[in-house]
Amino acid sequence: MSELLQYILSQQDQFRRARIPSLFSDFTAQKYSNPDGYHANVNIWEEVLCRAARAGLISGQDGVPRRLSLETGPYLLQKLESSEWGRPLAINAVIDEAILRRRMLPYNKFLALPHSIYSQSWTDYSWRWIAWGLEHMGLRQTSPSTDTRRSRELVLIPNVEEEAGKVLTHLSKYSSQVDRTFTVPMFSREAAAALNCEHELADKDLAILLKYLARDKQVLATDGEVVRIIHPSEMLSPITKEDRAIASLKSLIEHIGKQVRALEAQIASSNEKSQRAIESKNRPSALAALRSKKSAETVLSQRMATLFQLEQVLESIQQASDQVAMVRIMKDSAGVLRGLNAKIGSAEDVENTLDGLKEEIGKVEDIDSVISEAGQEANVADDHEIDEELDALLRQKEAEEEEEAAESTKQKLAGLQNGNEFEAIGAKQPIASRDEKPTVQKATAGTEMSEETSASGTVPLEREIAPSPISSRQSDGRREPDQAILES
Repeated sequence: MSELLQYILSQQDQFRRARIPSLFSDFTAQKYSNPDGYHANVNIWEEVLCRAARAGLISGQDGVPRRLSLETGPYLLQKLESSEWGRPLAINAVIDEAILRRRMLPYNKFLALPHSIYSQSWTDYSWRWIAWGLEHMGLRQTSPSTDTRRSRELVLIPNVEEEAGKVLTHLSKYSSQVDRTFTVPMFSREAAAALNCEHELADKDLAILLKYLARDKQVLATDGEVVRIIHPSEMLSPITKEDRAIASLKSLIEHIGKQVRALEAQIASSNEKSQRAIESKNRPSALAALRSKKSAETVLSQRMATLFQLEQVLESIQQASDQVAMVRIMKDSAGVLRGLNAKIGSAEDVENTLDGLKEEIGKVEDIDSVISEAGQEANVADDHEIDEELDALLRQKEAEEEEEAAESTKQKLAGLQNGNEFEAIGAKQPIASRDEKPTVQKATAGTEMSEETSASGTVPLEREIAPSPISSRQSDGRREPDQAILES
């Protein structure tokens, strides 16, 4: 069992054991008898093939893994063959349906398209709708291809979209023109690093990625040898002489760097050989190793000097490129300021505007003062009415208090009259001698019991009277003047 088939069968969410026989059978006849089951099988095979390609498990006949393309035919069927279920007999039907839905495109057609894969002509849409209508009316029936020996090169559109997004995210860290310019091999290594590939991209995958980013996403420019990533602030433009010079210089620096590393390894190896020769007392071998070391050191010093000069040139180019970008930004900023100043006008216009603004503000203040004065007059009138109303309330309060005082006085006079009558009654009674203690009916302070005759009889009543002079005096054995008068 191949590694590809092991991966496919491990997808338990799709390749359940009860469904595997149906997926490996020739289910093309179900397109019209059982369309739901047919399209479900097609979708499962399409998704699992794209997923296996992204995992690097599908390769061409050259043995190089492909992530963005798929080569069908006997080679793929051999990789999918199972000892228990055989080969998938409807794999070509899956490919035909994917091409019809534009989830897979023939490799040559993808590269030759003059426009984006996302823009289709009215003719394409019209033919697809006509074909769909004829099939559903039963006037046109197309049987998917079952020729498993036919070999086709296909582009996996879902994989292209996903992997291109990863590459763009990786390249977004480069900001200067020098960093964003590559040769095609250098770009291939950058893309492989972005996709975590252990090897460089296959040639067809690289061509697909470059075409998609340049034509469909319009985020890079290329002429087949040089690649330049378009900065978001730049307009799409073709490759220039400056781009080619930068790419060549970077490629040369990379090449000399490899030579430097090789010379350093050679010097280390010659040094080890000379040490072993000296230990074994092999003078000729030691001399040869030392000569080789000396020669490598001489070449290394020359390469190091050349590499230093090239890196200085590249640094100067990068500095000049940054200055060009800075000047361009300053020019754009000057143009923006010029346009804004033109909208504002001259300084005299601004002064006139400010004077007019002050004048209008003064008018607003005058209007506010007039409105405030009118409000004050209204408040004065309101205050006069309020004062009159307050005086009326005070007069009413005083009248009520006078009435209450008169009523209280009247009640007091009535009480005094009742007290005098009581004293007169007491004067007619005989006064006890000094030796006898007068028997006095006790009553509460300030009250006297009297009787009133009513129809029902005599009812004692408690009447509040003013304390009389006689009742208020205590009998202390001395005759008061009033008592002497009564006795006489």
